[in-house]
Amino acid sequence: MKLKLKLIAFILTLLIIPVILITIVASDVINKNCMDVQVNHIGQIVSNQANNINYLCENFVAETKRLAADPELREYAASIASGDANYEEETEDYLNVVEKMELFKSYDEAVKKVMIMENSGIIIASTNPAEKGRRFADYRDVFNMSTVNNGVSSFSMTSSASGAPTPEFSISKLIYDNENEKCGVLYVTYDTINIQKYLNNVKFDKYTTAALMDGSGWILEYPYKSLKKYNMNANYSPYASYLESILGGSGDSLLEVMTNVGRGASEKLYYTSRVSNSGWYLLTVTDKSGLDSTIDKFSSKINLIAAASIFAALILTIMFAMRFTAPVDEIIRVFAEKQKGNANVHFDIRSNDEFRQIGTAFNSMFDNIFESEQRYRTIVEMTYNIIFEINYKKGTVFVSKNFNKKFSFRPKDDTLQESFLYKLRIHKDDKARYMADLEKILGPANFMQSEYRVKSIYGDFIWIMIKATKFYDRNEVPTKIVGVIVDIDREKKSEMHLLQRASYDNLTQLYNRETFLKSLANEIEISTVKKSLDAVMFIDLDDFKFFNDEYGHACGDEVLKFVADTLKEISFERGFAGRFGGDEFVVCFTNLTLYGDSGKIAQEIIDVLGKGFTSESTGLQLSIKCSIGIAFLRESGKTTEEIIAAADEAMYNIKKHGKSAYTYAKSGSKSDIPITAENIAPMTSAIDSDANLVNAAPDSINDSSFSDPIY
Repeated sequence: MKLKLKLIAFILTLLIIPVILITIVASDVINKNCMDVQVNHIGQIVSNQANNINYLCENFVAETKRLAADPELREYAASIASGDANYEEETEDYLNVVEKMELFKSYDEAVKKVMIMENSGIIIASTNPAEKGRRFADYRDVFNMSTVNNGVSSFSMTSSASGAPTPEFSISKLIYDNENEKCGVLYVTYDTINIQKYLNNVKFDKYTTAALMDGSGWILEYPYKSLKKYNMNANYSPYASYLESILGGSGDSLLEVMTNVGRGASEKLYYTSRVSNSGWYLLTVTDKSGLDSTIDKFSSKINLIAAASIFAALILTIMFAMRFTAPVDEIIRVFAEKQKGNANVHFDIRSNDEFRQIGTAFNSMFDNIFESEQRYRTIVEMTYNIIFEINYKKGTVFVSKNFNKKFSFRPKDDTLQESFLYKLRIHKDDKARYMADLEKILGPANFMQSEYRVKSIYGDFIWIMIKATKFYDRNEVPTKIVGVIVDIDREKKSEMHLLQRASYDNLTQLYNRETFLKSLANEIEISTVKKSLDAVMFIDLDDFKFFNDEYGHACGDEVLKFVADTLKEISFERGFAGRFGGDEFVVCFTNLTLYGDSGKIAQEIIDVLGKGFTSESTGLQLSIKCSIGIAFLRESGKTTEEIIAAADEAMYNIKKHGKSAYTYAKSGSKSDIPITAENIAPMTSAIDSDANLVNAAPDSINDSSFSDPIY
């Protein structure tokens, strides 16, 4: 039998006969069971939306509970309750609490207001500053509400920004101190707009309506018109008869099932579901007579469509078989050309059987389809990022067009060596790691994921993440690498900014005390191993109080910033600096050649600060003087505390003997100090009255070092 006849017979057997049988059976089943199917379908959809409302409500409760348990909120409320703090003062703790409340509000558009009340009802913090200090009128109800229904209130009315009344509800959560004593309550007001949207989703056809009833009997519908109170005597349609027959006025008999009420044209389908532990109930009602008319129309259409489909299938089958077999002759011709040795033909001929020939061609097609499916599935999943593909067989690289929006060049061609993979302008600190990762994924590795800094189209370096996966054919031979370039610059710099805020002093942008001590501890370990010469300087500004008292704190801040900038510049690439507190600074200088080098650096600091700067707040040229104590790592102590204490003590000895100079801390024998012209002067200076304090070289301290500051 010819292939054409085989194909027609096969399609008729495979398609037409089953369609006829299925249509006959389906028509009978639809007529008998369509109502049950519709009812079950409605129940499933309503149940799913009830779960969505449950989830939404549970999420509101969980987020409110999480905020109430925040340590800063608890500590603030506890301090107000104990009298240790005054809510009328805008302390740092208060500002932090308000900032968290504002952040909580910004995360969810449904949040209208957040406030904290102490036990007597006084509002001690609120996203509406005008409410602070007022006594909440119904605060006792709020405290009682926090222990019932997970703190979820009934619906109530309030005015929107446009002045129109809108429904809202609130969630209250008690705040406890560290002794587990109640010290206040968190009160969050939510808009019902999101709940109304879910109610709208329940209304999936014109025969079904939905509403939400709270524990007090208030009923909320979508779109919102007004809150209506359930009353068995008010005959509130369409839920009154339903609630009367199911609730019995108490709500104890609510069941999460579809319930039939009435007969004939007035027969209704009802569904009720509790919403979490909020005291709310989801109510839906469906007109069953409307479903009956829909079923009749649907059944008629099914029969008509089935008949038309069968007829069309017969015609299309014959036409398709005729057209489909036409290319078979061409395929056979191509196979014949391949047998003759035509190199342009790519079919693999293994027999003269037509199906085997088609199967061979399909094998190749399926391989390509399989690879393409993987590639395009990956592209779809990463569509908002830059996609690239490396083809092993062709040795080419494809990159998506949005590459140009991030980077200012296109490769000359699509070969691997000329592709963007080798042309990206990687930051010098990431270059070696990037090339190593690239060689791994091109070699034995199956996966690549790492972060690098790359020069963007604007000339600055941005953070990107590169992910890549290797694909194999059926013979485990690598065929492609599909990857994505993700712009993570904002997230990465935000992370680095947070790290910087935690490590640096806000005013001076030097290391804070904790970061400096950690860095110093690390330097001590390095110095112990390398036997390097390192010094710590403890710097205290002389008469700093004068600037604050005479010119104000703005001027004092300018002085501190000037000192910080000076220390940054002097310690650049040879150490690190930090602000120890107030007008005290610390600097660590590493890898010194001679002990006397530290004295030269200290004198440089004194000289630069002495030249001063022009104050923006006063317009005056201000000269800064300081006293410096120098301690050497391993010479003056083995721990950070010992070294800092030694440098601090040396600085105070300067303070006692005239200020505005530097001196070395007490230490052991320095017999191993190189004796050169560079260090002999600082190490052989006069000994002070303590007989142990080594002062700076006399020629390093001029007469003006002990005079009053020049302002």
